[in-house]
Amino acid sequence: MNPYQRIQFIINPAAGGDEPILSIINDVLKPYDVDWQVSITHKAGDGARFAQEALATGVDLVVAYGGDGTLLDVASGMLNAPVPLGFVAGGTANALVQDLDIPRPPADAVRLLMEPHTVRAIDVGEVAGRYFLLRAGTGLVEDFSVGVNREMKDRYGLFAYFIGAAKALVSTQASRYKVTIDGRAHDLEGVMCLVTNGSATGGQTPVRIAEDILIDDGLLDVIVARGDFTSYLDIVLTAAQVDRATFQSESIFHAQGKRIQIETDTPMAIYADGEEEAIAHTPCTFNVLPGALRVIVPPPQATN
Repeated sequence: MNPYQRIQFIINPAAGGDEPILSIINDVLKPYDVDWQVSITHKAGDGARFAQEALATGVDLVVAYGGDGTLLDVASGMLNAPVPLGFVAGGTANALVQDLDIPRPPADAVRLLMEPHTVRAIDVGEVAGRYFLLRAGTGLVEDFSVGVNREMKDRYGLFAYFIGAAKALVSTQASRYKVTIDGRAHDLEGVMCLVTNGSATGGQTPVRIAEDILIDDGLLDVIVARGDFTSYLDIVLTAAQVDRATFQSESIFHAQGKRIQIETDTPMAIYADGEEEAIAHTPCTFNVLPGALRVIVPPPQATN
């Protein structure tokens, strides 16, 4: 018997380039007796709205197709939902599916829905009433997010991230951050303040920021890069997918907690999960929502 009978796919039409995602879904699901429907997003917020509407009609599975921003949009409407969420990669970096070991080829990801799999409860980050699955931050993160827009991704693909990183590294100035983690304050200076839930960096090669950053440990990780040559080198090598243990030098501050407050001398924009618009401004407080999202992943014996 098929594990799911009514499936709602939520698709970002700008994702995947010329990839015939509807044909792929149809070909994979044809042998199975399932009822599947499609919703097409056109603007931010459509994914969450379509997910909530699908839940109200009684579907037993929601599947998001797109990049990290689209997957976040859909997931925002699925928090603490009684049915799981499937992810199909259709973006440029696809860091989230990489973090969860979900197959990158869309056909394999859709096939996973019908084959033996695990439903895994993962954490969700929250700031100012907005959510993130991977990471949110400011400083270098802000300059990078503003610089890497949809036009650049469509034109240069994954290379757009290298262009954006290079520009941000040159232009970003150090700022003062007061970071309070579960009540303990740290006064820091750096070019980047990052709050991360996941560790994968995206791209073709599976590289993690740090092995102790886990998407289901009930904690958020705070990383402040202090702006000297060593921290720049760590950031560049990570972005370039070089197999290197990052964030281990004295130029990088790294700590974990459940509630993280960030204050700056002047308000700074917070960007999350590849989005092109800010989701908050400092001062702000980040919270972790442990196990708030149930997602379909490969069974343990199938992961790397």
